[in-house]
Amino acid sequence: MAEALATKEDVVAALGRDLTSSETKQVTVHLMKVSELFRKEARQQFTPGRSTNRLRVTAGSLTLPQRPVRAVHTVDGEPADRFTLIGQRLEVPVPTGTTVVVDYEHGADEVPDLVKLTVAGIVAQLFEADPRARAGVAQRGETRGPFSSQETYAAWAQGAAPRLAPDDVRTAQSYRVKSYGLIVQGY
Repeated sequence: MAEALATKEDVVAALGRDLTSSETKQVTVHLMKVSELFRKEARQQFTPGRSTNRLRVTAGSLTLPQRPVRAVHTVDGEPADRFTLIGQRLEVPVPTGTTVVVDYEHGADEVPDLVKLTVAGIVAQLFEADPRARAGVAQRGETRGPFSSQETYAAWAQGAAPRLAPDDVRTAQSYRVKSYGLIVQGY
């Protein structure tokens, strides 16, 4: 499993207080799960890594799905110095529709601030959620004399398991590479 995209200190900053002893025991597991959920939705690793992908060439080039690209090692077993890399786009002089296997390194040394803040914020929300929502309650009503109170908890806030809220999903999706053609198979 990859490293968490935020730290315990990021969660403390998001909460604005120190963690309780119970929260301290849970924070690492929650950070790991939220980080993996965020990575899955973003389709990005964010941390340094190496990937081998089989990609389809369109108009003499392809877009590598992980960013930022640090180095391309091989394209179909040939040294990468025979090809031109411009940002995410790799120029490959083969006909459109041809699939090639690209081995490359990607990721930044620092996780983007918005990613850190989002992941830490999700874990902080989990710790601050209403105890009834954490217990799985969807709706609650109470009447006392002429007064009544109704509470409805969002589906993503119910239960004690980390989940991405709709805004978090949109934030993660904003990191997706939009134009990489077709991935036939990832390794």
